[in-house]
Amino acid sequence: MKIIAWNCRGLGNRPAVRSFLELQKVERADILFLSETKLKERKVKNFRWILGLANCLTQDGDGQGGGIALFWRNGIDVSLRNLSKYHIDVDVKEGRGVSWRFTGVYGESRADQKDKTWRTLTGLISNPVMPWVCGGDFNEVLFSYEKEGGVPRSQRCMDKFRETLEACNLHDLGFCGDSFTWRNNNRREGGYIRERLDRAVANEEWRNLFPGVQIINGDPRHSDHRPVIILTEKERGERNRGNSGPAFHFEAAGG
Repeated sequence: MKIIAWNCRGLGNRPAVRSFLELQKVERADILFLSETKLKERKVKNFRWILGLANCLTQDGDGQGGGIALFWRNGIDVSLRNLSKYHIDVDVKEGRGVSWRFTGVYGESRADQKDKTWRTLTGLISNPVMPWVCGGDFNEVLFSYEKEGGVPRSQRCMDKFRETLEACNLHDLGFCGDSFTWRNNNRREGGYIRERLDRAVANEEWRNLFPGVQIINGDPRHSDHRPVIILTEKERGERNRGNSGPAFHFEAAGG
């Protein structure tokens, strides 16, 4: 299975829509999580048929910003647990009785509001524990070296992010490709900033279920964020037969 989480930075103009449809044409995601759609539910759901992802859940943002959506193919059993402006949390049932959780995350960007994201994530902790993977734009870095340029990231913000992942027993899954998933495209001297704001994390149960998982930081296209592409072991093998790809990087949260 292939899951993609992408901050698409709005779908209200033709270049953005063209990039969005090209992403799905090339990658053929089974589950696609979008953040910052900047569209109301009705307009987002209109994309289902041209994407080939007939099922959709959405949550509108505040005013003209925000907005998240989850699309998935027919034949995949997805059921909603809960959702908010920061996340969509679902159960996924595959053949042979295999079940796991996916949570698409869109983190708060304002430093004084980030605790809302962390409370949302810790509020999703469940018992009994299921295999669980989260992906998206967390709008935070784990370590200072995950940001270049601009004002250094607040140590408190990074610590709160790590503490949240530890509380949820979620660990960074690493990545292939570019180390930085967001950049401001400011070419002035001293004005260029890039950060690793987007990632995939999972608990031990999910990693045991998919030991060959691979994460790829994809082509940003029109957005200033790269999509995070989550490949299960089977999909990874298919891709690697055609393309050896870049080196794989693993960074454990809190380590």
